[in-house]
Amino acid sequence: MTQRYFLCHQHDIAETQSRGFDIETDPSQEPLEVLLIRYDNQLYCYQNRCPHLGIPLNWQPNDFLSLEHTHIQCSTHGALFNPNDGQCIMGPCNGDQLTPLTIECDEDDKIWLKVI
Repeated sequence: MTQRYFLCHQHDIAETQSRGFDIETDPSQEPLEVLLIRYDNQLYCYQNRCPHLGIPLNWQPNDFLSLEHTHIQCSTHGALFNPNDGQCIMGPCNGDQLTPLTIECDEDDKIWLKVI
């Protein structure tokens, strides 16, 4: 069964901006940590987990991007990931990728995370 979880409205995330969310999918489990980014006017959503160490990527709350705002960057070891496909292009996890998550936008411009 697919569940939907509200993340934010589309106007809440500007171009080259990222946001993080902790989603309670099951009270008996740790929250699902999620990152949402708008890049090239597209929305992308990934699990907030570095494939190298399995730890959250962000520097501070909602801060997932490199200084140039061109890549998602791991705060621990500086690995860089393409925003559009989550592929690691530099760092100790080169060749790995972030886990993509499914989102949908409704007619009220709400962004929903879909979890199976």
